[in-house]
This record gives sequence, C-alpha cells and structure tokens, in this order.
Amino acid sequence: MQEVFPNYYEVITKNLKILRISQNLSQEKFAEIVGCSREYISRLENNKEQISLQMLLNISKIYNLKPETFFNIQ
Repeated sequence: MQEVFPNYYEVITKNLKILRISQNLSQEKFAEIVGCSREYISRLENNKEQISLQMLLNISKIYNLKPETFFNIQ
C-alpha cells in the first residue's frame, strides 16, 4: 500500500533549510543562533537525523514562527 502522507521529517528539514538560506545564514551561524552544532544542522538537512520536537519549538520561538509553518509543503 502506498503511503498517503508525505514524509514530514523531510518537509520540515526542507523548510528549515529554506529559512536558513532566506536569512543568508551558513549552517554554522544558524546552529549558533538555535543552540546546536553545525553537524546537527547538516545531518537534519541531509535527512540523516530527525529533528526533535523541542528543537522545532525552539527554532519556531527564535524566528517568531508558528511550528506548523514547518509542515507546509512547498
């Protein structure tokens, strides 16, 4: 049976990358702002790791975005 829903981890990390690039931030600077390592951001953007709810909420708060913003398919 084919999956009906998109892989939301991929959608979220794609939107995180769009946010980072729209702010003209390197992975290193973005990581510094959100309080994690550059390696973690790289793993997220390359779908090697799944973002935690706590990190998603933290990024949403820092950028004054609703968490559901990251679930929008672009």
